[in-house]
Amino acid sequence: MEGYAKNFIRIALVTLILGLLFGLAMVIWPQWIRYRPVHVHLLLLGFMACTIFGVGYHIIPRFQGHAIIPRGWAMLHVHLTAWGLLAMLIGWISERSMEGKGLYHLVAFGGLAEIIGVFIFIVIIWRGLVPVKKRAERS
Repeated sequence: MEGYAKNFIRIALVTLILGLLFGLAMVIWPQWIRYRPVHVHLLLLGFMACTIFGVGYHIIPRFQGHAIIPRGWAMLHVHLTAWGLLAMLIGWISERSMEGKGLYHLVAFGGLAEIIGVFIFIVIIWRGLVPVKKRAERS
């Protein structure tokens, strides 16, 4: 398994644990319900999306008999996702903790990083659906 696919799976596992802990905290301390966006983003963007990215990067190119092209873009996607998610979480926590006076701009910055990363994933996987021979024939 390539490093970028492993990194997505690692991010997925860490965010699964953190998302579950935030969910448990909301049950134990009902006032923590204000952190629901953190819980949701950890589980949906962190766990679900990163699992899909990691498995997708590992499996889909193998159906066509070649590795991810270009690998540097896949690593950029890992970094955009990790840092974007971290920025979003810090932004949500600060916003909810400081009653609207937090670092909400980090949510927007992190969301933009996530969107760019998803577009990179779409382009890479779309290209990965075309066999290498067909790409060579088109050139």
